[in-house]
Amino acid sequence: MGKYEDMRSAALEIMSEGGARALTLPLLFERAHTGAGTFYHYFKDREDLIEAVFRHCYDVAERELAETDDPSAPTRERFDALCRHMFHAYVVYPQELNFLYWYTFGYVEPDSTRCRIIPSVMLLTAIIDAAQKEGLVRTSAAPSVMARVVRGMVASVFWGHERAAYVMDEDAAQRFANSAWRAIEEF
Repeated sequence: MGKYEDMRSAALEIMSEGGARALTLPLLFERAHTGAGTFYHYFKDREDLIEAVFRHCYDVAERELAETDDPSAPTRERFDALCRHMFHAYVVYPQELNFLYWYTFGYVEPDSTRCRIIPSVMLLTAIIDAAQKEGLVRTSAAPSVMARVVRGMVASVFWGHERAAYVMDEDAAQRFANSAWRAIEEF
């Protein structure tokens, strides 16, 4: 791993522990074993580094989630598969997916003006929209709202898993997908 990746990785680790406000340049330099000269060679400022972390995490989520979607599959199967993929991706990429969730929805940084759409929400929105058009989901709530509800459910289950309250295995992933479907059906 090069210095760019070292700094990006250290920044992600710091923000995973304490949110974006915890990311200070002195702490970054200590964790990444680098200095100001190297930092400014790669990044304009702290915000540029945060943006690089976001792009990295977004790319991970897109690769892990978007590329696994099969648009030709029946809607319910697509939904179940995406829920299972999100569930398992959290186990493999916990820092990256938590960062996306916190950064884009502002739960850790309530004053954040960043409200970006992430791959899981884009895919869930499209699938839920298709489910509404097919009459599988009869709510009039916006698909994007229901997608965020499901996305929040995934994050909550993972946070429970991190605290040893939930097991995240294949059976649990399918139970989650079934519960998420019921949630949007009854929304």
